[in-house]
Amino acid sequence: MFGALLLSITSVASVQADECIVGVIGERVLLPCVYNGVKNVTSFHSFSSEWRRGMEIIHTAIWIEGQVDNQNASHSVRTTVSSLAPKTGDFSMELHDIHLSDTHNYSFHLKPHGEKSSSLCTVCLTVAGHFSHPTLLRRNGVDGGETRLFCNSRGGFPAPSVFWLVNHTQSPPETLVTTYINVLPQSELYNITSVLSINISADTAVTCVIENNLLNETLTATSIGVRSSTSVVRLSEHMWAFSAALCVVVFFLVAASLGFQKKWDRDRKRKQHRCGDDSSSTGSDMIVFDLEQWASLPETDV
Repeated sequence: MFGALLLSITSVASVQADECIVGVIGERVLLPCVYNGVKNVTSFHSFSSEWRRGMEIIHTAIWIEGQVDNQNASHSVRTTVSSLAPKTGDFSMELHDIHLSDTHNYSFHLKPHGEKSSSLCTVCLTVAGHFSHPTLLRRNGVDGGETRLFCNSRGGFPAPSVFWLVNHTQSPPETLVTTYINVLPQSELYNITSVLSINISADTAVTCVIENNLLNETLTATSIGVRSSTSVVRLSEHMWAFSAALCVVVFFLVAASLGFQKKWDRDRKRKQHRCGDDSSSTGSDMIVFDLEQWASLPETDV
C-alpha cells in the first residue's frame, strides 16, 4: 500500500535526477528529497529510512511515532538528516566535506514496519573544485623577437578551458598556444600550464583566461607589458632604499639617545656625590663652632 502511494513521487524524482547537483570539494551540499505523498508519514507507528550511494548504504535512521530513535548508526559521519523529517516531510540529506569520490547517484528509501522498502528520491551529484588564481610570467623578446607568456593554475577539477586574449579582445591562433594538463600527486586535481609564443610589442596587453564550466567560474590574469612591470620593479627598489635609509636614521637616533642617557646618569651621580661631601663638611664645622663657643664661656659660681 505504501509503495503505491510513493509511485508517482518516485517517477518525478527520477526525471529530476537527469540534472546533477554540483558540490565543491571540501564544502557541503544538500541532496534534496521531500515527501509529498497522500498519506502522512507520522501516521506510521514505526518505519526506517536510508540514503544509498549506488548500492552502498551511507545513512540510516529509525523513526518511532514521528521521533528519531536511532540515526546513522555505524555509517558515514559526513551525513545529516533533520530529526523533524517525518513532521515536515523533508528527508533531504546534507553531505559534509565533499570528496571527488562522492560523485555518484544517490537514492532515498522508506520502509514502514512490516512492509517492503520503497524508493522515494533519486539525486545525481557531481563534484568540482576551485582553481587557484592564475599566475602569469612574461618574457619579452629582444629586438622585436618572440615573446613568451606562461600561465599557471592548480588545484581544481575538472580540467578547465584555457584561452588567451591580446589587447583584451583578440584571440591568438591556436597554433601559438601549448597547454599542459597534469594531475597533482596523491590527488585527482589538475595542474594547468599554458604557454603562448607570439610576436608582439613590449607594451601589448595579454590576458590568460581559465574557465571552470562546471562551477561557472572564470579566472583571469593580465600582463600589460614591460612598462608596468618596470614601474613596479622601480617602485619596489625605491621602497627598499627608503626602508634602508629609515633604518640608518633610527639606528643613529637610538645610539644618540643611549649616549645621552649614559651622560645624564654620570652627571647625576657626580652631583649626588658632591652634595654628600658638602653636607659632611658643614656638619663638622657646626660641631667645632659649638665647642669653641662653649669653651669661651666664663665660669660662674652657682
